[in-house]
Amino acid sequence: MLTFTFASNLITGYFNCSYLGEEGRESKSTYIYVHNGIHGFVRNFDSQTVKVHLGDPMILDCRTTRPDNIKVDLLINQKQVSRLQYKFDPRVGVIVEDLKGFPNQTQIKEIICLNNYSSSNKLIFKPEISLRKPLIVSSKRSDYLVGEEFILNCSTYMNEKYKPHFEWTLPNINAIRELKEFVNKSLSTSTLLIKNSSLSDSGQYVCTISVLNLFESNVKNIEVKDNIVQFVKFKDKNDSMVHKKIVNDGEDFLWDMQFEGFPSNLIYTFYNPYGEFFLHKDKRFINFHLYISNVNNDYLLIPLKAKASYLYEEGKLSLSIKKVTAEDFGNYSVRLEAPNGSYDENYV
Repeated sequence: MLTFTFASNLITGYFNCSYLGEEGRESKSTYIYVHNGIHGFVRNFDSQTVKVHLGDPMILDCRTTRPDNIKVDLLINQKQVSRLQYKFDPRVGVIVEDLKGFPNQTQIKEIICLNNYSSSNKLIFKPEISLRKPLIVSSKRSDYLVGEEFILNCSTYMNEKYKPHFEWTLPNINAIRELKEFVNKSLSTSTLLIKNSSLSDSGQYVCTISVLNLFESNVKNIEVKDNIVQFVKFKDKNDSMVHKKIVNDGEDFLWDMQFEGFPSNLIYTFYNPYGEFFLHKDKRFINFHLYISNVNNDYLLIPLKAKASYLYEEGKLSLSIKKVTAEDFGNYSVRLEAPNGSYDENYV
C-alpha cells in the first residue's frame, strides 16, 4: 500500500505497481489527478526550453490537474491557433504537429499554454529546433584496396514537409565519383560512389544536410591501402566450452555463426565431440550444402552463405543436426583459417 500524507498537484501522473505472483510477474498502472483548487496545470514555471528535431511533433508538458472541466488553449508567437494544429491529452499535455499549411517550426519563437481555470496560470515554452545527425553507412568496412570502388550512403529521417539538401566534402577533390539521391517518404538518402580508388581517397568523408537555416553533419573515415593483412574473426563468438545449447532427444539442433575475414578463400573445419573433423572445404562454395551420414543414419547439414569482395569476406556458417540422439551430445568446435595460417575458433 502506498500512502501520501500530503498530496500536491506535482505528484499528478502514472503510478506503477509490479509484483511477482504464482503465474509470473505482473504489472498494473493507474493515473492519478491531484487538484489543489488553485492551479489548472500540474507544472508551474516561468519559461522552459523544448528541444525538438525539425518536423517532429512538439510535446509540451501542459498536463492538467483535472481530466474534465479544464480547457487548454495555445498561443504561438502571441497569436491563438486553431485546434487543428495541436492535440491535447490531460495525461500527456499538448502535442503540436508540424503540418503542411502552417508556419514551419523555425519561425516559432514562443508557445504559451493557457487554461480556463486560472487566468494567471500559464506555461511558456521556447522551442529549440535542430536537425537529426545524418547516418553514414559504407558498403563494406572502412578499409579498401587501391582500385576498389566503394559506396557511402548518407541518410536522415525528416517530416515530408521538408526536403533536405545534401553536400559531400571529400579528402580528394579529384576523386572519380557519382552522386545519387533517393527519397522514400520520410527517409532521404544521398549515395556517393567512389570509383577506381587511390591512396589519395583516404581520409574523412563529411556529409552535411541543410534545411532552411539549419545544418547538421557527420563524418566517416575511409582508408585505402595497397594491401590488407590477412585476418579472420567470428562475431559474437563463444570463447570456451562453457557455452551450452539445450536440445532434447529427437529435436533438431542449429548452430549459426557470423564471421568476417580476408582474403576470400577462407577454410573452415568442424570438429565433432570426439575431436574428429567431418568437413574441410574451401569457403568459396556459395550456398554449399553437404550432408554427412552418421552411424544412426541421421545427417549433418552444413550450409555456407558468403558474399565475395576484393577486400574481405563476411557471411554465415551453420551447423544443423537433424533429430539428435544421445550419441550427438557433446562439445563441438569450428576452426576458420586464412591462407597465411591466422585463424579463429568457436565452440558450443
